[in-house]
Amino acid sequence: MFKKLLFNQQTPYWLLAFSIMVGLTLPTLIQDGMFMDAMLYTSVSHNLSKGIGTFWFPHFSVYNIAGLSSFHEQPPLVFGIQSLFFKLFGDSLYVERFYTFLTMCIGGILINVLWKEVFRNNDNLKRIGWLPIILWITVPVCFWSYSNNMHENTMGIFTLAAVIFIVQSFRAGRYQVVKWILAGVSVFLATLSKGFPGFFPIIVPLIYWLTIRKITFSNAIVQSLIITLVPVIIYAILFLMPESKESLSIYLFKRALHRINEVPTVDSRFYILYRLFTELLPQIIFVGIIIFIARIKKINDRFSEQIRESLFFIGVGLASSLPLMLTMVQKGFYFVPALPFFAIGLAVLIGPIIYNLTERAHPGSIKFRILLLMSLFLFISAIGITLMQIGKTSRNKELLHDVYLIGAFVPPQSIVSIPREMWNDWSLQCYLARYYSISLEGDYKKRYCIVDKSLNFGSPPGYMKINLPTWQYILFVRQDDSIRPPVGEAQDESRNE
Repeated sequence: MFKKLLFNQQTPYWLLAFSIMVGLTLPTLIQDGMFMDAMLYTSVSHNLSKGIGTFWFPHFSVYNIAGLSSFHEQPPLVFGIQSLFFKLFGDSLYVERFYTFLTMCIGGILINVLWKEVFRNNDNLKRIGWLPIILWITVPVCFWSYSNNMHENTMGIFTLAAVIFIVQSFRAGRYQVVKWILAGVSVFLATLSKGFPGFFPIIVPLIYWLTIRKITFSNAIVQSLIITLVPVIIYAILFLMPESKESLSIYLFKRALHRINEVPTVDSRFYILYRLFTELLPQIIFVGIIIFIARIKKINDRFSEQIRESLFFIGVGLASSLPLMLTMVQKGFYFVPALPFFAIGLAVLIGPIIYNLTERAHPGSIKFRILLLMSLFLFISAIGITLMQIGKTSRNKELLHDVYLIGAFVPPQSIVSIPREMWNDWSLQCYLARYYSISLEGDYKKRYCIVDKSLNFGSPPGYMKINLPTWQYILFVRQDDSIRPPVGEAQDESRNE
């Protein structure tokens, strides 16, 4: 069986796809340090696994964010899922890395499932599911997101699942109520992961009617209504329960709508279009070159047959990303769940051409063996480069150096004072919360105090410096507590303050 797999005509290309996925993400994931938002979410999930907070009212630190008593920057589902990983695998920093890498692998598998559904009647093209995967993972913001613990990674799994169920119902050629209900459940899970952006699959039937024209408009409306009705009913039930109602209300009214109205991140609503185009430009150029070469050499003359299918998936990608223009809160990684559909849409255009080219390297030929050896070499290199990064830091090197020194001195679950000018140092807060469950407070009341050296504050009133070889921060202790009691006693005191 192994020999048959090894000499399968598509094996070198599948190995190439997986090598690219590994090479673009694992060397970063294996290192310490992560994007601030990613560490924020990781800290909340880790706390939840330790019984700090509940599913509907998770906690980041003692003071959380925005003056709320619990953490509601995102809906709670991803925190709940990831907390299970911490319960199963422990506290290692590699737990969140494993989770992130797993979401990428699941995303790749679902892209292949959807690709096979597109070409369910074409056994040849079904085999090159590696093509959209490569076009997907090589988008810079995509592999960046999967190098960090972003909520879009999990949401993307559920939106992909929703679209798969919808497309399967199309191919069946008759009413598929069960598929529509499953799509609706997937939409609910997507929205409970990331909020409003998870709703976009509800208009997929209308996009299918508009582009493919193999269903009637009334059928498309019925499908969209049923898919929409499922999450609406589930949320209606949740709003009948006091705990979930309060949690979702805080997220919806105090955080989501507040941010949309009050905390813009861009100057133009069209930023997301510009960012989307620049991120996809390499893939667009690649597809254009392949089509141009094919036209000249007359490799494939069925290009027009693929246009409608391509427009459908590009339309789904736009349905996911264009609604972001409704707000001035826009970031590149917000459209990561849309990228699988753009990748499939572009891959559909060149699928027959690429298959034609791969057919020229028959198993057993010199060309095939060279391709296989090159793919194996690339895979081994990706693993080797990843292993070489163990123990290194991808970002915040100085900060992490100090966090480990401070965390080894200050008892876990302590509350530590900081100057109010440092309250927005979220990276410091995130790392201390994730690795030591240490919370920060903007005053000078606690036993320990941390000050950024760049502030040039000197010693805070009533504190004396602790001589630690830190690079960026200084740790102080109250003068009346300069003789440090045993760890257990310090822990008890920090909890009671």
